[in-house]
Amino acid sequence: MRKGEMTIREAIERVLSEVNKPIKVRDLADKVLQIRPSSAKNPRASIYQKLKYDLEGTSIAYLDKNTIVPLRVAAPGVRFRIPLSRREVKRGALAVHPSFDPWITRLDNLESIELVDAHDRPLPTKVVTLYQPSESFFEDLLGDSLAFDLSEWFKSNKARRDDTVLVTIESWEPKRFKLELEPAKERRRHRDEIEAKNKELADLIFDALENSALETLYARSIPSIYLRLSDPKGYPGDHWMEVVERDPRMKLSFGGHITYAEERSLFEEIIFEGKPRITERKFTRREGEQVYRFKAAFKHRKGVWRIIEIQGKQTLAEFDDVLRETFGHDMLDHLSGFWKLVRRGNTRRYRRIDLGSINPLGGGEAADLRIAGLDLKIGDRMEYVYDFGDWIEHEITLEEIKSPEPNVEYPRVAERNRPRYKYCEHCKAEGRKTIATYICIECSAKEEREVLVCEDCLVRYHEDHYAEEYVY
Repeated sequence: MRKGEMTIREAIERVLSEVNKPIKVRDLADKVLQIRPSSAKNPRASIYQKLKYDLEGTSIAYLDKNTIVPLRVAAPGVRFRIPLSRREVKRGALAVHPSFDPWITRLDNLESIELVDAHDRPLPTKVVTLYQPSESFFEDLLGDSLAFDLSEWFKSNKARRDDTVLVTIESWEPKRFKLELEPAKERRRHRDEIEAKNKELADLIFDALENSALETLYARSIPSIYLRLSDPKGYPGDHWMEVVERDPRMKLSFGGHITYAEERSLFEEIIFEGKPRITERKFTRREGEQVYRFKAAFKHRKGVWRIIEIQGKQTLAEFDDVLRETFGHDMLDHLSGFWKLVRRGNTRRYRRIDLGSINPLGGGEAADLRIAGLDLKIGDRMEYVYDFGDWIEHEITLEEIKSPEPNVEYPRVAERNRPRYKYCEHCKAEGRKTIATYICIECSAKEEREVLVCEDCLVRYHEDHYAEEYVY
C-alpha cells in the first residue's frame, strides 16, 4: 500500500458511516471498491475477510450470511440479562467481563461507557477491581474482574444475590446502557417466558456453531445472533453464557469461545487422560439385545469390505477385535480408535467426535463404550483407525438394526466382498500365476506402487524387508 493510501478497513468504515439499514455484503463490497479500487484477482475477498474477522461484533452484525447491518443502527433497544453474584452485591460493583461481553469489548475505553438508570438518570462509571474467591459458574468466569462501581445504585435498589440486572442498549456510538434491577422473585414469575427465550437463543447459537468454518464460535458473533431473535428488544432471557453452559450440545472454552460439548482442550486432555470422552446414552435391555449391522471398508480400498454384526450391549473393544482380525491387523500391537461422524446442521460438512482409543492389551477411553450407548441411527457413519503411526483408516456405516438370530454368536463377520486376487509379481515374471499374500511395505514406498508377493518369494527376495499380509 502506498503512503497515504486509504486502507481497506478505512474504506469499509467510510461506506458503513453512510449505511442506515441492512445491506447485502456484496453491495457493500462494491461500494468499497468504488472508493478504493483493487487489482486483486478476487478484490471482494479481502473485504469479506475484514467484515467477518475484524468488524463483526464491533461495527457490524450479520443478519444472515449475505446481509449485514451497522451495530449503531441495529443494537439500540436490544436487551440482555446479567446475573448478580454474591461478590458483586457485597462490593456494590457490576463486573464488566464477562457480564457485558460482547457488547463491551476489551478494546473499549471503560471510562467512556455511559450508564443510566430506569429513569434515564446518569449513573457513575468509576472502574474498580473485584477480588473474591468464586462460588459459582458465572463467578468462575469473573475471576479478578474490572467492574463499574454502582454501590449507591445497588443500595437504593436493595440488590441481593440472585437478583438480575436487565440491560438495554441505548446507544452504540457512544456506548450507553440502561440498567434495571429485577428481584429474583420477579424473575421466577417469568420463568416459562425466560425458558422459551433461552431455548430460542440456544438453538440460534448452536445453528451458528454448526455453520462455522472452524467448528468454533467466538463471542464476536453473539450480537449477530441476538439480532436474529424473534424479539431482541423484548423481555430478555438469561445471559448467553449461562444459556450455553446449560445446553448439552455445546460448552464454553477458555477465552469465552463456544465449542461442541465433546471437544477437549489440551488442558482437559491432561486432566481426563484415560477417561471416556463421551457419556453413554442410557439404553434398555431390549436395545442391548438388538443387533447392529455395520459395513466396514478400507477408506482407500473401498472394494475390501466386511459386514459386521454386533449387539448393542457389546463394546467397542469387542468391535475392535473383529475389525483387527477380519482386516488382517495385529491383535496384540498398536493402538486403534473410533470416531463418530455427525453432519453439521444442513451443511455438507461433518464433525468428527473422538470416541477414544483402544489398547489391544486392555484399556483405552473407548474400550468400555457399548454400541447401543453411542446413539447411532441407520445411515450414521464412523471412522476406525488402526495404528496411529501408519494411520490405516476404515469407513463404517450402520446399515440396519435388527433382532438377534437364534443360536448365533455375536459379534461376527456376516458377509465380505468377493476377493479379486492379484498375482505375485516375481512368479508372474517367471510365467507362473501364484496368488500374492503379502505386500512389501518398503518396496511399495520406494517404488510408489503396490509390490505384491507370495510367501515363498517374500522369503527369497524380501527377507529383510518390512511386509504385511495382503487383505482381500
